[in-house]
Amino acid sequence: MTIFNTGLAARAASGEATPAADDTETATPQEARDVAAEYQVENITKKAQGSEPQTTTSGSARKTLIYGGIAAAAVVGAVALAAGSGGGGSSSAAEEEESVPAEPTEEPVGADLNGTNWVGSLTLADDGIRESITATVRQNGSDLEITTSTSKGYGRKFIGTIDEDAYIEVEDQDTGEIWTTHYDLARWNMIDLYDFVNNYKDLDRLYLERYSKE
Repeated sequence: MTIFNTGLAARAASGEATPAADDTETATPQEARDVAAEYQVENITKKAQGSEPQTTTSGSARKTLIYGGIAAAAVVGAVALAAGSGGGGSSSAAEEEESVPAEPTEEPVGADLNGTNWVGSLTLADDGIRESITATVRQNGSDLEITTSTSKGYGRKFIGTIDEDAYIEVEDQDTGEIWTTHYDLARWNMIDLYDFVNNYKDLDRLYLERYSKE
């Protein structure tokens, strides 16, 4: 017995093509996202293992390389600036001098400056800003170490000597520049240090004072 399909007959009569059977399953949006994620993970893993050599450089990568080079150059420049920013042309301190012992073993020379109660200011010609600071001074005989609370690039730590007349000569441990009591000798309650900069046209200044001995 022949079964007559009226739908097929109608399509045939009108010339409409009969759609072919499709055995392929259509992926859902979620499945498509999963496949894409798996591909990205596999691609990243291959790059990490070095299995995919980089043959081209994208615009973003080129920018990264350029900015990375600029950042590296900035670091080198900052180090060079810190080394030479004291003016006067002396070389930077390659190695920090030996610190003064925390507990003095010798009587102070010139003036007794030991103490952690120093306050004052640091003014650098580079920026012209007077910064309020605190400081600690350690003295062992004629040996001196001055440590300040400054946030500036130098003027943080000084090591040197004081003579019998209370004349101080210390070296900035960041720049290697020599600071001295240029105008006034030190006293138990006052330290006034200077450093010539910019070909001796300007002065950096560290001024400290206190109101009692510890």
